[in-house]
Amino acid sequence: MIWDLAVVGAGPAGSICTCSALAEYNANVALFDRENFPRDKSCGDAIHSDTFDVMENLGLADIFKDRPLIEKIDFNFPQKFKFLEKLLDPYGGQFYIVERKTFDNSLYDAAVTRGADDFTGCAVSDATYDAANGLWTVSYTSATGRDTNLQTRVLVGADGASSRVRKAAGLAFNGDKHLAVGIRAYAEVEGLKDSVLRIDYSDRFMPGYGWAFPITTNKYNIGVVLDQRDYKASRTKMEKHLQEYIEALSKNGAKFHDVNNFRAYPLPLADNAIPLVPGKSIALIGDAAAMIDPFTGEGIQFGICAGYALGKAIAKGLQYKNLQKNLEDFVTRFKEKFSPVLYNSQQLRTTLRYQRIMLS
Repeated sequence: MIWDLAVVGAGPAGSICTCSALAEYNANVALFDRENFPRDKSCGDAIHSDTFDVMENLGLADIFKDRPLIEKIDFNFPQKFKFLEKLLDPYGGQFYIVERKTFDNSLYDAAVTRGADDFTGCAVSDATYDAANGLWTVSYTSATGRDTNLQTRVLVGADGASSRVRKAAGLAFNGDKHLAVGIRAYAEVEGLKDSVLRIDYSDRFMPGYGWAFPITTNKYNIGVVLDQRDYKASRTKMEKHLQEYIEALSKNGAKFHDVNNFRAYPLPLADNAIPLVPGKSIALIGDAAAMIDPFTGEGIQFGICAGYALGKAIAKGLQYKNLQKNLEDFVTRFKEKFSPVLYNSQQLRTTLRYQRIMLS
């Protein structure tokens, strides 16, 4: 059997891409993920409201029904950096609170229910392109441990920061200049504001920051994100950085109980040098394409929007047999909409780092 589309990575970007393609065209789709669902994910839980229209167009917006809504971002700078607050005016918005384990499983389930062949639990190891036949061969280890492969007309890499598809396309991973590292934990917390996403910048690690926001009445998502260069230079484990942030909040009246579920993760920040369509019949989205805002560290919004647009482009390309043109059109539309935002965020990130060095 030859599949029309293989999507590697069943997170938000990959599952939305799958749903989008299936909504437009009766394609044979293989949806891969090395993990079985439901599974936890180390970042997220706050889903930007800009994704609502995409979710509604696909009939998936019910996941947001009756969910808590974060309506304010509270940015906090150390005193000597207060003058930088005016730079943050463009940043804000509303965020639906849905734990990633629930959110991702809902999207994956929708993709499979709507017709995708389920290859979760299967780890993709490589992919090669046969130009003569116009097919990708995807090599993977099945859920039972057997090495095998399948062929597909289109290959999408939505498989995260260590993307096998990106590697198969011959692309290097982000260097330290375009990489951050984060850690998240959950805790029972008292003494922090309700319905607020708190961001606390560090005079030692700016543009790094700590965050805290409520998942339920007392349960909070708390974490720290650092520039990869600063993390390496600190020679300190991320768990220690997070503990220091918790101690700082505690000194200001917050009370933490049962801090658990620590998860560290890399953040490949947006880099315009990464081609979203690096070859024939192949595309990258989400973390695999470094679609993470360099200033905020938010990536789900861009992954969902990219997945939706790419799915429509693939469906149209398969239907009218002009796939590569539609893939290139997808790149053009995505960059027209999001490149200015991501570029400005990168400039702000650089500015914050520069100011920290100058004032240290």
